[in-house]
Amino acid sequence: MRRSLFALLPLVLAADAGAQIIRPGMRFGEPSAWVSFGAALTNTFDVHDGSTNSVWEFGEATQYAVSLEKPLSGSGVTFGVRGTHARVPLFYRGAVGTDADANVSQVMAVLHVASGQGFHSVLELSAGATIFSNFRSRTTDARLEPTSPDADFAFAFAYGFGYNFSRTFAIDVVQDQSTSLHQKTGLSPNEASSNRFTSTRIVARFGLGGR
Repeated sequence: MRRSLFALLPLVLAADAGAQIIRPGMRFGEPSAWVSFGAALTNTFDVHDGSTNSVWEFGEATQYAVSLEKPLSGSGVTFGVRGTHARVPLFYRGAVGTDADANVSQVMAVLHVASGQGFHSVLELSAGATIFSNFRSRTTDARLEPTSPDADFAFAFAYGFGYNFSRTFAIDVVQDQSTSLHQKTGLSPNEASSNRFTSTRIVARFGLGGR
């Protein structure tokens, strides 16, 4: 599963081969938009769901991400939307426990801040929804509750580093911490309704157009 992070390396090398390397003192205009593709390793986390009287004990998984952002200024600040998706293994602890798989997706508004050109720090703030869906038993492929998508409010903070290989191509590596607020329906007072997971994400960013 960890090898999935290296799926972007051929793309990185191909883009780097034709890129103009940034030299000290070099300045360039910012593209009119940025599109990015990424992959991440997510850690384990649990969700207590009172509506189905179950606990979802999620394992590690590979998450894929895509985003579209527009610059807000000429200082490396962009704002846009990001979507992520992962098929995550879990132990579904209900009336009868079973190994299962489920989709964990996110749709987030994201603010991306890069400290400069060349090698730079990266800060991201995002908010939106985490969506749990398509729960299926791994042994029988039977659908498990909930049978319809379950969306929770979510917010995230990410920090890391990046490098601009050219005016229109950059690579970021960030550590992302995401918190989702699950509904409290059916939960006892001492059961947590929030869940938190972290991920390490590598992202290839491509600039579109110019101004």
